[in-house]
Amino acid sequence: MILIDTSVWIEFFRQNEPFSSQVSTLLAEQKVITVEPVFSELMFGVITAQEKSVIKTFWQILPRIEFSADSMFEASSFPFQNNSQELKIGLIDTVIINSAKKGGHLLWTLDERIISIMDHSQLFHQTSELDRYP
Repeated sequence: MILIDTSVWIEFFRQNEPFSSQVSTLLAEQKVITVEPVFSELMFGVITAQEKSVIKTFWQILPRIEFSADSMFEASSFPFQNNSQELKIGLIDTVIINSAKKGGHLLWTLDERIISIMDHSQLFHQTSELDRYP
């Protein structure tokens, strides 16, 4: 499954290509999973009632990674464990990274800070990869 980061969802909701068609394909093939912080960030940025409704609908229908009581605490040690204190990765980003890693999911992000610290085998970011992942 592919955990889509907030940055990619924003491009999808703006209907920007190639993200719109790629995310649509992944959704149709039921290859997308999410986690609460991603949709919390999306909901935090809504402006209209229609945007809120669309995001809430996606949140309700997508499969989710369980967000445990210790998820935030576990994520708080990520910079220290990965020698990445200087990258200024935020807590929400570390929760998303940990959720993908723990679940064995690929992470699709446009965030260069996240991309720079993750093993590229754990990232999904190319059109050519669409057929490679069940």
